[in-house]
Amino acid sequence: MALYQNKKTGQLVEFIGYHDKEWAMVKSSGGQVTYVALADLEGYEANKGRTGTTPQPQSAEVEVDEDKMPETIIPADTRLNLNAATAEAIAKHVKGIGYATAKKIIELRLSLPGERFKSFDQLKKIGRVDWDEVIAADLIYIA
Repeated sequence: MALYQNKKTGQLVEFIGYHDKEWAMVKSSGGQVTYVALADLEGYEANKGRTGTTPQPQSAEVEVDEDKMPETIIPADTRLNLNAATAEAIAKHVKGIGYATAKKIIELRLSLPGERFKSFDQLKKIGRVDWDEVIAADLIYIA
């Protein structure tokens, strides 16, 4: 099992297996199992960050030991989940975002269907923040 980061949400996930040529089954730190496109996954090492590697499509020629115990355990995530954070937590945790902007982030989240962010692209509606820099700093994720 390998550890990856979902490029769309920033969430750390454990690679469980291939679903087909372009999809993988992954497990979040909360134990939720979902399917993610292989192109949306990027390798991740604990205490180092993103590695830049991506999972390769499954080959039928590779033999896999199904009875082997998984080695990877998802580490505790110290990043901030924007779908669960308060305005105060966002302002304190993310450098460059003040309390007024944090309140706008919460207002935007509450205006969305299901009151949840689905991807980092939705955050770009909030001005005065260099979202590319915040995402690259790996301080936040969406779960």
